[in-house]
Amino acid sequence: MKINRYITRGISEHLSLDLQILLWNMVKKRDNQPHTDYLHIFKLQEDENILLITHEQEQPAYKLEYHYTNYIKNQNALPKKVCVIREDDVDIFFM
Repeated sequence: MKINRYITRGISEHLSLDLQILLWNMVKKRDNQPHTDYLHIFKLQEDENILLITHEQEQPAYKLEYHYTNYIKNQNALPKKVCVIREDDVDIFFM
């Protein structure tokens, strides 16, 4: 089944393409598991050269942290939280 993916202007302007693809892949990986929620929440925190991504869902409770070293900060401020809503054949990525 083909899934149409949409992003808001804010996502396009504040997240690098590499980071967008990384988050989409996290959603895809999680959806291969049974009983996943339609709402994916990503909390982003950057320190000097480390990016911490916390991927959460409410039902069932899920939380996984990813630590990326050698992270190069984007010139635009990174949002603190971004979300993906997955419904049927449509994914929406927003801040």
